[in-house]
Amino acid sequence: MIKSKKEYSAIVERIEELLSNPENIDSPDSKGYVELNLLSDLVADYEESFHPIKPPTLA
Repeated sequence: MIKSKKEYSAIVERIEELLSNPENIDSPDSKGYVELNLLSDLVADYEESFHPIKPPTLA
């Protein structure tokens, strides 16, 4: 669980580092692949809690 904006920023930075290596995206056997998926889930949960996307209006 991400507890602060500082932690969120650090994790987003780490995700960007992991994304720079294609192996971390394509190879489930890669250690970076597992880390990337775990950190991405943490960020998604944080963003849903603190920056929810509002449903569109018909206007």
